[in-house]
Amino acid sequence: MMPSRLSYVWLAQRNGLGAGTAAELLRAFGSPEAVYAADRAALTASACPLRKAQVDTLCDKNTDEAARIIEQCTRAGIQILTIGDSAYPDRLRAIADPPLVLYVRGSWPDFDVTPAVSVVGTRKATPYGLHTAEEIGAALARAGMITVSGMALGADGAAHRGALRAGGLTVAVLAGGVDVCYPPQHRSLMGDILLSGAVVSEYPPGTEPRGTHYHNRNRIISGLSVASVIVEAADYRSGALITARHALDQGRDVYAVPGALDAPQSRACNELIEKGEAALLRSPQALVRTYLGLLPDRTVEQQARRAFQRQTGERSAPAARSAWDEIRRREEQAEQRAKQAEKTEKPSAAAAAALPAHLSDAERQIAELVQQGVGTAEELIERCGLPAPRVMSLVTMLEMDGVLRREKGRLVLGRK
Repeated sequence: MMPSRLSYVWLAQRNGLGAGTAAELLRAFGSPEAVYAADRAALTASACPLRKAQVDTLCDKNTDEAARIIEQCTRAGIQILTIGDSAYPDRLRAIADPPLVLYVRGSWPDFDVTPAVSVVGTRKATPYGLHTAEEIGAALARAGMITVSGMALGADGAAHRGALRAGGLTVAVLAGGVDVCYPPQHRSLMGDILLSGAVVSEYPPGTEPRGTHYHNRNRIISGLSVASVIVEAADYRSGALITARHALDQGRDVYAVPGALDAPQSRACNELIEKGEAALLRSPQALVRTYLGLLPDRTVEQQARRAFQRQTGERSAPAARSAWDEIRRREEQAEQRAKQAEKTEKPSAAAAAALPAHLSDAERQIAELVQQGVGTAEELIERCGLPAPRVMSLVTMLEMDGVLRREKGRLVLGRK
């Protein structure tokens, strides 16, 4: 029997077929091996409508090129993910035209466990756009999410750098082979991405990027993500706006960063917001807050553990574990107390009014406790009755928002 990986690569390399048609063929025949085995009569009679040229290319059963690609990837340490593999992201698999094969360099994250957000924008980004893209990437990274972009000049590169600066995960989707760095100015950025994240493409190694590849690449960027953020885009022909269109077609959330009324780089973003096709992005923290619930408990706990270690002066690992165990013990006690009685302490109306109106109920509860003088993580966990990872995550978000800050080791309200 023909190896599955070989048949997937063979099918993906059929000229003139397209990812959407290939996906229909898989549904009609059940497997790439069955597509390979089908003769002209079976292909013509299949439930997938095919043009004569497509039938002709499927009748070419030569697998030499597919075998060469697999051998090349093996030598170069490039991972081949097929749509039938368990590591292939379910979110990408669900789009109408998923790539049959992904070529990956670096450490491929688990997109089914950790949510990803794409951040894209014009190559001719303004200083405002570059700063915003970098801040969004950093905020996503600090929250434990994946930042996806296209490694292009401008906003894309800034988003990757923001995620890397914050020590997080970022994935670059390329319009050429994963061994081809484009633009060449981003060779060092690509190296940095490969140290902790990954670069991915549906095109085999050695493929040079060209026009149509970018349009196809953009559907993967949005397809991997729960949401796409458009930072700056001058008009509807831009790649960032193509990503937004793909995201809308895929049923994903779209956000646009607003700009000045007369700023040409923000024209398309402002129009997306005006037409209701994209939500206005108020801040990176608001974006993170929207998708924080998609993070697995262990990721939130890891973020909380790191935050707690920073708070306690970077204790040694055994000491930090011991402290964390103590927090968990107090958490269990707090949950029991919360079930037995309602909290009686209420902040004054003036104090409550001083807090930002956009806070969630849980964030407001934490802020109000800090208003009352509760200044440490241990005290917050003991008083509010929420799980420790959740408390630490909320504290981190409030610090990012400028609602809380640390002063002499204790939490207080407001920025410095």
